[in-house]
Amino acid sequence: MSSYIRNIKFIILPLIVLAIMVQSWVFPSTVYADDPSITIDIDLGYGNKLKDGRWNPVKITLTSDTDISGDIVIQNSEDYMMGNASYIQHVELPKDTKKEITLGIPGVNYNKNNNEIRFYKDSVEKGKYIPFKSGKSYLDGTALMNEEIIGVLSDDPDTMNFMNILLGSGYHLDIVSLDSDDIPDDPMLLDSVDILVINRFASDSLSKKQAGSISEWVKSGGTLVLAGGASYPKTAAVFADLSPVQYNGTFAVTSLPELAKLGGKPLNLEGEFTLSEAQPLEGSQVLYRAETKPLFVTKQVEKGTVLYAAYDIAMAPLASWSGHPSVWASLLRADLSLLQIGGGQNSGYSMNNLSYILEYFPSLKMPQFSILLWMLIIYVIIVAPLLYFILKKVDKREWAWWIIPLIAVIASGAVYTIGSADKTNELAHTLNILELDGQGSGTTTSASAFFTPSSGDYTLEFPKGTYLKIDRQSSSFGNSRESNSFIEVTDQSTQLKLLNMPQWSLAKIWAQQRSTSQVGQFDVQLSLNDQGKIEGEIINHTTSELSKVVLVLGGQVYDLGDLGQNDKAKILNTSTRRNMNSNGGDLGQLLFPYINSNGGDTFNREREMLMNYAPSTSWSATGSYIIGWSKDPMLTYTNKGKEMKSDQLNLWAQPVTVALIENGNINIPFGFVPAVVTQVTAGLWNQGMNGFIDTSQGTANFEFTLPELDEATDFQEMAFSTGNPGQDTQYRIWNALQQDWEDLTWTNNTWTLAKNIDPYIEGNSVIRLMVSTKSQTTLMLPQLRLKGTVKP
Repeated sequence: MSSYIRNIKFIILPLIVLAIMVQSWVFPSTVYADDPSITIDIDLGYGNKLKDGRWNPVKITLTSDTDISGDIVIQNSEDYMMGNASYIQHVELPKDTKKEITLGIPGVNYNKNNNEIRFYKDSVEKGKYIPFKSGKSYLDGTALMNEEIIGVLSDDPDTMNFMNILLGSGYHLDIVSLDSDDIPDDPMLLDSVDILVINRFASDSLSKKQAGSISEWVKSGGTLVLAGGASYPKTAAVFADLSPVQYNGTFAVTSLPELAKLGGKPLNLEGEFTLSEAQPLEGSQVLYRAETKPLFVTKQVEKGTVLYAAYDIAMAPLASWSGHPSVWASLLRADLSLLQIGGGQNSGYSMNNLSYILEYFPSLKMPQFSILLWMLIIYVIIVAPLLYFILKKVDKREWAWWIIPLIAVIASGAVYTIGSADKTNELAHTLNILELDGQGSGTTTSASAFFTPSSGDYTLEFPKGTYLKIDRQSSSFGNSRESNSFIEVTDQSTQLKLLNMPQWSLAKIWAQQRSTSQVGQFDVQLSLNDQGKIEGEIINHTTSELSKVVLVLGGQVYDLGDLGQNDKAKILNTSTRRNMNSNGGDLGQLLFPYINSNGGDTFNREREMLMNYAPSTSWSATGSYIIGWSKDPMLTYTNKGKEMKSDQLNLWAQPVTVALIENGNINIPFGFVPAVVTQVTAGLWNQGMNGFIDTSQGTANFEFTLPELDEATDFQEMAFSTGNPGQDTQYRIWNALQQDWEDLTWTNNTWTLAKNIDPYIEGNSVIRLMVSTKSQTTLMLPQLRLKGTVKP
């Protein structure tokens, strides 16, 4: 018996030792005595809120009980098109000192099952993994969709909380109170903030990098509000180049009828109320005045907007006034979108929609079918009758046992050689979207596919300030989903390491920068003649030669052809144009229709880019823009230090404005001013690309914002027309003078008013309509037409 026990021990003890060794190898989570003790704390997004489809900051605070340096790594799963991407930053940890680092992460849903945070001593590739002693080692947060984040820098954290009342009016927004430490040095980390309000805040407390980050964020499309009343000088101290006004002191009022009218509620100031007095600067537009002095002034700064408010937003009694939310909903209507219940329009464009288009490599050609067919015919002839005849002739038919396999190997090699002729080098295919501001600047968003001819590791380097998302796809030669991808953003560049890439596989890369670049503009001089027809000229002053340029205006598409640098195209009354509505609003299909031919679909990339991109952009929503195409390199990156040659296709887009006054007459045709939905109470409101809206019982408010007119006008006729008003619906128009809604009755789907029009144009710029539905129906929003003259 004892011998039996000894034998069992002889077998079991080594197994136990082996199990312990395997556990320490497979699960290296045990903290050994000689390992540093590191704690971790995570602050996700702004106010712990992430924005879907945007870049979001994550602050990680580390504390070590010994001096150590290494890489902090956020390892994502392969979900959400990130292909096992690891976001890395090197960090030096002094003993017993808190060290805070900030990384940018894509706006997706995070939980303990799809990501992990790790620390590697020295480096992630060669260093030792050091588990955290305490703290949550993963990201946990839900990305907001169809919601706006309003960041507030103020000494009163409740400054903009009155906006929360709009949540019951169909808006979906989040107010986040910030302090100076929350403002990043990198403008991309402000990407998730839609509106930044600075009110009664000492902006000179921000560092030079932080102020520069806000400035770049504005120029690339952000909306900045500068306010504070008597405190305005300290609010705008470091933003003199952005401010729409020059501060001249203060003045006091006892009433603000302009504000009460805009808010639609009685306003009692309960005594004197202090406002800042300012002079609008060149390029600014005064929206509303208090008495004769500017109350709200706006200014376009490249692609962004800066709004000046002459009062302290947090000061009583305005802070608690019931009309205050309506005032700011109107001022910020271009940035606040409604929550589309039931799956309405896209909240924003994502280059992820172009994933499949990246696979249309112009440099990768399928072998011609005729060549493969002839090879098959020759192979069949050689292997069957010809080989049989020859072997029979020489009486060596047994040789077929080795000749046929040899011919098969040779044929297979020939097929492989032909099929891989253009797959022996690294290749890239890049799509770029350039959105121009019309003043010489533009932003670029890119998607690129990197093709690997052989298996191995690849290092790609991008310009500094570039943020990347990736999706790795393999051929049948391997599975790249099991590989590693490391992305590191530094002050000098952004590096992407692709490890264990299989042969003939793709890494799809989405690259974005928050800074603008000088790429030129289209110089546009367009006007409406007495018949409401477009006339004028467009000059290509961009940095590229452009092809297939078109002007889209009021639902009409004008073909301008190819425009080289400094080339000019004229728009005449007789110019050929096409109607977008006749094609369901699908610009891509209208310009590049599907073609079934043996030569392939030549313009499939252009069509798919327009179909997936244009409908959800801000410039497309205006209905007035120019687009063109080029193939010169816009996004360049290196592979192991050598610049990658890439097939590039670039879509250029710029919104346009039209001079509305011609010989003292104003004639704004149908479709020129788009309707913008501002409030929905219906449970379902689903707006399709073709203009049709499916809605359930409820109401919807929408408005038309007139283009800015430099002269006083006298409108003499206003008309609305709709292709389908819907069943069991009632339309009303807002009378700003009476502060009440009035019924609007259709006659052949048209309503016309030829007198006393001014009461229906609020603030000389906005016309509001409302539709009420008694049951589920389908309708189309009306189009507006206006006629008038310039006042003498």
